[in-house]
Amino acid sequence: MAAWKVLLLAAKARRGWSRIPPEQRRKIVQSAQTTARKHGPVVAKTVREQGPIVARRVAERVRESRKRP
Repeated sequence: MAAWKVLLLAAKARRGWSRIPPEQRRKIVQSAQTTARKHGPVVAKTVREQGPIVARRVAERVRESRKRP
């Protein structure tokens, strides 16, 4: 069920992306690259340290929600 939602979201994003002028698209991509270089290592470190904890909490919440009628 979730797969079709992802496909619809991707189609919508592609349609929106194609409506942006090429020059502005280049600026967006360059800005994203700069941001990724600046913040990427910090995000990766946080995910490595806290990822298992967050995954466990999410799994607990999912199990709780499935128990409820």
